[in-house]
Amino acid sequence: MSEDLDALILRVRDLPHDRAVGEVDTFFRSLPSETAKALAESRPEQVGPLEGAPPELRYRANHLILVAAQQRLHALVESREATLAQRRRLVTINEMLQPAGKRLDVDADGKRVEVDVPRQFLLVEPEGQGRMIEVQGDLRTARNIAVLVPGMNNDLERVRSQSVRAKEIGEEAGPGTATVVWLGYHAPLGLTEGRSTESSRAAAPLLCRFQEGLAVVAPDAKITLIGNSYGAQVVSRAMLERARAHRYLLTGSPGADPRVTSAAQMTPPGTELFAVARSRGDYVSYAEQHGPDPASFPDVVRIETDNERVQITGHMGYFNKNSESMTNVGRIVRGDLDAITLAARTTPAEESRVLGTSWAGPLRTLGQSKAAVPISKVFDGLATLRTVASTPSRKTVLESTRRSRTQEGPER
Repeated sequence: MSEDLDALILRVRDLPHDRAVGEVDTFFRSLPSETAKALAESRPEQVGPLEGAPPELRYRANHLILVAAQQRLHALVESREATLAQRRRLVTINEMLQPAGKRLDVDADGKRVEVDVPRQFLLVEPEGQGRMIEVQGDLRTARNIAVLVPGMNNDLERVRSQSVRAKEIGEEAGPGTATVVWLGYHAPLGLTEGRSTESSRAAAPLLCRFQEGLAVVAPDAKITLIGNSYGAQVVSRAMLERARAHRYLLTGSPGADPRVTSAAQMTPPGTELFAVARSRGDYVSYAEQHGPDPASFPDVVRIETDNERVQITGHMGYFNKNSESMTNVGRIVRGDLDAITLAARTTPAEESRVLGTSWAGPLRTLGQSKAAVPISKVFDGLATLRTVASTPSRKTVLESTRRSRTQEGPER
């Protein structure tokens, strides 16, 4: 069976995304459940990231990948051979192995007991910068699914804030919603990488294939693909390659492409593109480093950012609780489109007058220049640098590993 899996992976690698995930889905449907589970447990590195494979098998495979990485790093820390980066990564992996919550189950004696519910990963790459795709909720029963693509400076250590954001999006959208944090690409780290489209061009086909796999797992769900900051650049590139979704939402975009000036150029037929109106002081959006901000497109559905309770300023606040932008995100994800509040369309000159300054025009010039400019400070993810703790001690990481192993307990 392992040989059949190897042949399948080799065969689908260069196929169109829909055909590839279809063949993978057919392969696993043909296997007895015990055989499929054994394959996931014996070949986790192959099954874990495989689009089209059943999510339950991928969750199990990626859990095993994390456990193996934890054991390897724990041994290095215990022997005092671990580097600073390895100690930090062990703390991160210990967190990823913490249960997401509890559920009731029945033990061998028929008694109802509480058991841990592990976090659900469709991809984990514990080496180097790291990648991960995390699911919150049940993809198979969800009526609505939100896929969040984070922006720059999100590595495995700093992406934890995106998991919190996805949880809040799910709560805003309401019951029947599942959310996905798609850090399935190596996000740019730092201004130099963020000024390039190399990461987004590499990410686009990966996101397209993921979306095809998601459609196989949840054929009846309405899927909203959300790109924030550089993640909006990734989603835009994927849209140009016809990434599958029902609705697309872009926030704080640095631009899609210099040649793209309308939603019609990038939106697949039968779908809708939404963009959050730019907040005051969102230097990333106004700089339009990678092309016109989709929020300025004449045919985009431009949603309101502010309300009487919350006024958004800068680049980091579009998902703030109780803001009009976050309320609108929930409405879009659950399909309550008639309730969306729309923002007025304004020209760059009008926006400059509203702000009481003429910085919008010069920012566009700076954003498209080769000079390193201060707008880098507000790119998505930079604020999370402050959440990275100081160097963890050997005692700290060993204790966190022991806690993780104690709470995990035997698999049920």
